[in-house]
Amino acid sequence: MKHLELINQFREGLAEVSREVELSSAMCLYDINSICENLFCGVFRELYGLSGLRNLNEDEKKNFPGIDLADDQNRVAIQITSDKTLEKVKDTIKKIKTYKLYEKYDRFIVYCLSAKQGSYSQASIDRECDGKLKLNASKDIIDFKDLGTKAANADPQRLKKIVDILGSYQRGCDVGLAEQDFDPPIEPAETLLLNLVELYLPSKLYIADVQEDILKSKSGKKLKNQRKAVGNFSRENGQPLPSGYEVYSGKLITFFDLEDDNNPFTHLIEDGTAECLSPTDYHEIDENYERIFKSLLRLSLQQKLYKHNILWQFKEGLFIFLPTHDNQNVRSESWYGKKQSSRTVFERKFKTNKPDEILQIKHFAFYVNFLLIDNYWYIAITPDWFFSWGDSYRRSPYADKPLSGLKRLEKNKSVCDQFRFLASWLKDIDEADLFEAPDTAPTLTFGNVVKLEGGRSLNETLWESLSNSISEEDEQGSFIDDY
Repeated sequence: MKHLELINQFREGLAEVSREVELSSAMCLYDINSICENLFCGVFRELYGLSGLRNLNEDEKKNFPGIDLADDQNRVAIQITSDKTLEKVKDTIKKIKTYKLYEKYDRFIVYCLSAKQGSYSQASIDRECDGKLKLNASKDIIDFKDLGTKAANADPQRLKKIVDILGSYQRGCDVGLAEQDFDPPIEPAETLLLNLVELYLPSKLYIADVQEDILKSKSGKKLKNQRKAVGNFSRENGQPLPSGYEVYSGKLITFFDLEDDNNPFTHLIEDGTAECLSPTDYHEIDENYERIFKSLLRLSLQQKLYKHNILWQFKEGLFIFLPTHDNQNVRSESWYGKKQSSRTVFERKFKTNKPDEILQIKHFAFYVNFLLIDNYWYIAITPDWFFSWGDSYRRSPYADKPLSGLKRLEKNKSVCDQFRFLASWLKDIDEADLFEAPDTAPTLTFGNVVKLEGGRSLNETLWESLSNSISEEDEQGSFIDDY
């Protein structure tokens, strides 16, 4: 039936937009959010019959507070966001109250561009609303799955218009025009380099019940942060743990073999409760389990990188390179690009007039995110910098000025080279680990950088090298010092 085909096209189109948003967010590219405002203005206008729906960020002012789309006649307002957290919902409500938007609109909808959370606390939402407005967590916080359900009962003519809108967005041209309507490009297609690297996991995941007393306070109440409770118990008993584990719903989750009597968690788990399953069987249960599994991946990466002198900075949420020994003032790492090169990843600078006093400590750093795409895992890597002070390498209170100076000098090619270095270095440490003494600790391993063929030809003159800096392919590659 034609109607069924339209429904399937609509669902597939929305799912594709959701995947693009998730990928763009992982790559710290947020322009797609603005594009989606106009896209979903058309979708909601047709699907919900909101004929007067408009984009406030265009009609009123840029960055309109609290909401993005609104139909004044039907008194409906919509927030379009890639942030699916409860905190984002509460922040939206705060802005609605601050600007008294509830006086103009009766219904508020939060549309999540990627898949929304499994559940939201209605009690927390009601407290934030404070009686001034209503927002139903199950009806007013929606994603592409909810729109797909509503589309199943939509009028075919209206649904055809929505599918055309999605098609126009995906082709980047007006409704009715397709790729075959245009002459082929004269320039050859480009190969696009994404900031994604293939990620390979251990084939087995283990879970076991944690002893109940460990997860309770002295008064007998259950502790909220169960992983912290497990870590504290182990340290107090002189049995510190590797970082590659998570605790959720009273169970310890790890890639370590919990059925092995010599595993590092034996003193924590209940006898006879350990079981083995595939990672897929765990993270596909629901979104909460996928969230816990991604946390386990990050903790396992933290464990892997620590022995290579990479420190996880919890407050900043990024990994930083450290010196390989206490007295090292400069650390460089070799890698292969077009030729063998080296990059300075740690540098301790001293004052010119007081050579015994440290001026600054500069680290090469990076953020990571874990993505599951078509049943394959990838790690998204975003290069960055970090300035620290003290023996514990805390963030320097004076970091903003040199950091902003570095950012102003960075261009596309510079960031691309930084990512290529990290991808190469991660594969190198995989190979180095193979030649070390046998290690019972399971580990993540890295594959190739993800490339897309057939991209639009780019003007190479725009990809100029950084001025006043040493090229990444220079054998004496260095941090940028001109800031």
